Amino acid sequence: MQLGSFSAATKEYALIRELTHEEIETDTRFKKLVTEARNRLALFRMLDRNYADWRKYLDRLLSPNFIEDVDGIEELNRFLLNYLTFAYSIQEHFCVSFRQRFKKHPAKLREYSDFVDKLCQASWPFAFVLDYRGYFQHVGLGVESCCRTSSDTSITIKIVADAKTLLSDSRDWKRSSLTVDRGEIDVVATLKEFHHHMMKSYAVFVTKTFFPVLQPASEFYRNLMVEVQAKHPRGRTVFFVREPTTKIVGAKRVLDMSVIFPPVNVFDEVLNGSGSTPIYREFRYNATQ
Repeated sequence: MQLGSFSAATKEYALIRELTHEEIETDTRFKKLVTEARNRLALFRMLDRNYADWRKYLDRLLSPNFIEDVDGIEELNRFLLNYLTFAYSIQEHFCVSFRQRFKKHPAKLREYSDFVDKLCQASWPFAFVLDYRGYFQHVGLGVESCCRTSSDTSITIKIVADAKTLLSDSRDWKRSSLTVDRGEIDVVATLKEFHHHMMKSYAVFVTKTFFPVLQPASEFYRNLMVEVQAKHPRGRTVFFVREPTTKIVGAKRVLDMSVIFPPVNVFDEVLNGSGSTPIYREFRYNATQ
């Protein structure tokens, strides 16, 4: 198997060198571990798509061609409930996993609870949304009003939850310590910050705790990428299963080759599934040149 460079857009490729026996063994070992991590962390990619659904509806509200075919408040609450329920499921999943994996290590268990506590202290929106999810589940729908204002030059939307109403319905705001002084809470901005922390803080903490092997895997694949891009800056790191062949068919040259796409940025590809090419999958290209 050979290390090489390949551009799917231009079909340009280059063979750089044979992978060493040690590199092939390392790739095989990391492939199993990275794939397991990616499957386990698929929950975060699903959450990101739920957030994208919420944002798409907000974009519809901001469109000058928006037509309210269903009740707008009801639709906002539906998207928000879907998102909050899934976010809660993720936290429950890893909270239980933490207790199972580290039940004999009290100090390690405290790391998880301490991390969540510190995140709540650093970000009031994160703390509020944790409480807000409980309100949705046990009390009622949390979006009270949505004001859409249109002018000749712009469209604005204001989606709020009223602190006074929330407090009159429930006193369970332990993490956020909600008070009436908060007034009208901007749901869009609050959820945006919460989602940022779920994907960039909470997810990273979970990944590094449950899958410490991803760090050496990341370094291994990054070193290969650096070697490839030093010679072919526009190409992507690939493994050639066998040497490509070119055949003459009539007046045309036909390129035939099989490549495997290893990870380039392990943490990003495991958490976010970045890029359109699934990692570790073998692709066969049969292209006319």
